[in-house]
Amino acid sequence: LSSDSSDLMLRIYRAESYVGLQEYKTAIEDLNFVISKMPNWPEVYFRKGKVLQDSGFVGDALQLFLQCLALDEDFLPAKLEVERVILFMKLDYCGSEVPEPVSGSLNRAQSAHALNSTKDLAKEDGLKRVSSELLKRKLSFSEQDTVVCEDGRNKHKKQGESTKRDMTLAFGTVPEDLIDASDFECSLCMRLFFEPVTTPCGHTFCKGCLERCLDHAPQCPLCKESLKEYLASRKYSITELLEELIMKYLSDELYERKRIHAEETAEHSNLTKNVPMFVCTMAYPTVPCPLHVFEPRYRLMIRRSMETGTKQFGMCISDSQNGFADYGCMLQIRNVHFLPDGRSVVDTVGGKRFRVLRRGMKDGYCTADIEYLEDVKVADEEELKKLRELHNFVYNQACSWFQNLRNKFRTQILQHFGPMPDREENIQAMPNGPAWCWWLLAVLPVDPRYQLSVLSMMSLKDRLIKIQHILTYFSRDQSK
Repeated sequence: LSSDSSDLMLRIYRAESYVGLQEYKTAIEDLNFVISKMPNWPEVYFRKGKVLQDSGFVGDALQLFLQCLALDEDFLPAKLEVERVILFMKLDYCGSEVPEPVSGSLNRAQSAHALNSTKDLAKEDGLKRVSSELLKRKLSFSEQDTVVCEDGRNKHKKQGESTKRDMTLAFGTVPEDLIDASDFECSLCMRLFFEPVTTPCGHTFCKGCLERCLDHAPQCPLCKESLKEYLASRKYSITELLEELIMKYLSDELYERKRIHAEETAEHSNLTKNVPMFVCTMAYPTVPCPLHVFEPRYRLMIRRSMETGTKQFGMCISDSQNGFADYGCMLQIRNVHFLPDGRSVVDTVGGKRFRVLRRGMKDGYCTADIEYLEDVKVADEEELKKLRELHNFVYNQACSWFQNLRNKFRTQILQHFGPMPDREENIQAMPNGPAWCWWLLAVLPVDPRYQLSVLSMMSLKDRLIKIQHILTYFSRDQSK
């Protein structure tokens, strides 16, 4: 950040680090900075809401979750948090014995504050559509009957809705010797349910386990009933009653389950060790690389990259001897569009270059330990002057080649890769050198092995000379 204070993703990563250190105020400052720069980014509102929730400001967190949904009504994590918070409010309102959430138990003052804040928030124009639906389902008592709890206080319920569940949660107890942890195990991973979801056919699995099964076939893993419509909707709602029972009666086991999950997530988040590798095509820094993801192993890989928050993975071309090449480029996920059958179109852009140090395998996809590459800076003034002259000459040569292309080819390139980046004044400002070099390398019809040799270079001068040779060769063909 000291070298590039405008990098918003770095701000978000630092905020997460501050949360891990329980320095919530400093984390909020970083997230506020990101919001000021990108006020329409739903994920940042969600992250800020989670920080406030962890630090005990549940009402303020609820407002931010609703702001997130106002910007993206399909943002599933925010929906789940809103429903969970409001559920705790309703249970607490009736005097039930509420299982303590991660952020700490809600007291009535916090509940009232969140409830009033939510109603005020629903009046804002930008939130009417999203919040009204949620609040109508969770908070509106206009078409509800009134019943009386055993402690004499009023409670509301919808018409025709049984109060048995509420009474059980509020006042029922189960003897400990009747609780068997094996009754709460996922039949796929044989571990305690983590984020349990129930399919339309009535079977319950861990959310992650079910997603991995649906990567291979849109059927229930137990009864084989078709789940095509369930997969297409991608609304894997958490089974709240089951989650509450686990929190109440198996809190120690749940704590251990969360600890293991956190360790696995941390392992998937490392961007130098066991980095996920997509073995497919050449990718370059700053250049867009759209992907069609259909193989089950890569569906899992992309999902993990999104869930861990890194939103990054490596891209390499295949190699007959080692499986994939020794050099590649990190890709940053900008957007994922899921298709009804589970396939996805992933919009990515190239980031850092890397060298592969060690190869591995994880759940079917390749992984690697890597080290990142940067261009070696030229310090000598005379050498730098010559480098600028070479850079300007090759840049003009590239512009000439592109302008002399047939209109058909030039249009195709512009549609796929966008326009050629402008010439940069400081050619050593970026660790990968000028962006136009990588754009040109991506559009030139050159053998991937030759492109790979240029990608691995850490000298801008050598890279420019290589590109000059390629342009000279193709310019001859254009002149014929």
